[in-house]
Amino acid sequence: MRSDLLHWIDDWRSLNVLVIGDVILDCFLTGYSDRLCQEAPVPVVNITRRQDVPGGAANTAANVASLGATVLLLSVLGDDLEGDRLQRALTARHISTDHLLITGERATLTKQRVVSGSNMLVRFDHGNIDAIDPVLEHLFIDRLVDLYPQCDAVIVSDYGYGIVTPRIIQTLATLQAQHPRTLVVDSRKLQAYQTVGATAVKPNYGETLKLLELPKQATDRVNQIVPQGDRLLNLTGAAIVAVTLDSEGAVIFEPGEPPFHTSVQPAPASHASGAGDTFVSALALSLAAGATTHTAIELANAATAIALQESGTTTCDVEALRRSLGTSPKLISHPLDLSNCVNQHRAAGQQIVFTNGCFDILHAGHVTYLTQAKEQGDILIVGVNSDESIRQLKGPERPVNKLSDRLAILAALACVDYVVPFSELTPEHLIRIIRPDVFAKGGDYTRETLPETQLVEALGGTVRILPYVGDCSTTRLIHQILALHR
Repeated sequence: MRSDLLHWIDDWRSLNVLVIGDVILDCFLTGYSDRLCQEAPVPVVNITRRQDVPGGAANTAANVASLGATVLLLSVLGDDLEGDRLQRALTARHISTDHLLITGERATLTKQRVVSGSNMLVRFDHGNIDAIDPVLEHLFIDRLVDLYPQCDAVIVSDYGYGIVTPRIIQTLATLQAQHPRTLVVDSRKLQAYQTVGATAVKPNYGETLKLLELPKQATDRVNQIVPQGDRLLNLTGAAIVAVTLDSEGAVIFEPGEPPFHTSVQPAPASHASGAGDTFVSALALSLAAGATTHTAIELANAATAIALQESGTTTCDVEALRRSLGTSPKLISHPLDLSNCVNQHRAAGQQIVFTNGCFDILHAGHVTYLTQAKEQGDILIVGVNSDESIRQLKGPERPVNKLSDRLAILAALACVDYVVPFSELTPEHLIRIIRPDVFAKGGDYTRETLPETQLVEALGGTVRILPYVGDCSTTRLIHQILALHR
């Protein structure tokens, strides 16, 4: 990452951004399953936690806010329990609900996910997705006309769920002609925005194929899309088209410029959703601040990589982004970067040591243990549990310190060469990528009780249990701190 990108992030704080589109309540029902239902061969999930988070355009607004800008959110909500829950979720993220139009004629669109352990079992969707009625449409347009000139950037988050009607799109075109703004459109029906004067659009692979009427390919999608730049610019009417291709990155088109291909962090198998909202938000903020297209895409990619470290509906914290751009090269978030890094050290004849943990409150026991781990080889890679995986392992009150802080503190230790976040409950995926020569764990384990032993040894590595450091415990420290406040 590059520290010369930091000043653009500082400029985001002065920006006002209007987000319009379909708001969704994303609900995660998390629990555990240890038996099958008697009525049918399906798992019974004992729900232990419910989490309501902003989804759709509301998640875009949450991303804009978490990246440091001021956000105005214009949409329509049902006058129902789900609408109340969404408003509370927005308020908790310091996002104003003043411009949400409430109606008893619609049910708030809600997506409920049932998650057992780290596996999403099913998703239930309910709520209205038909077009808003003419009265609501008129109120929406009046509010849009009032807010548009007040903003530096406008993001349209159109999922096709009935909020952004043809009349509203026409109003956008008129307003953009009268008050040109950085206008970024994320829509499943981009051709409808051809005349709005969009600064940038972000179709994914499926949306791009639909737009171009091309067949789906399993591989080599970059070469399929690269020749289509002129058509895409024509069909969307945008000055910039950023086609995202999941693990194959993104292809960026501008009139009169050769297309360029850039890597994008692929989603892990942690049922992350909404990463495209992070990309769009950072892209809009960067372009509104005056960054070049290449710089804006680089910042959008960096923000998306951070958001994908967590499961659930995702946002990027501006301080985490700032640290990732301005601090140590020890942080590795992308599996391909990790693989390349390991291969380079192994080609140089160096022994790779891997260990993992939560490292919630770093104490003397951790430092001693990590120092001993480094002595087992040449390069020490530390896998660090994400916030959500810690909550699943240790309960809803943990972690005390968020992932970005834990990564920064570990990276500051001289004995640690690289830190790698992971969202799963076990580090098996990282072990398969790293193929460590030594897998080190603390003395509260034995080789026989360590779940990863079989995998490490099958890959040619050795498991080493390091001496236990007594009187050092994160849980004990937390209890001591709490006792001081009683």
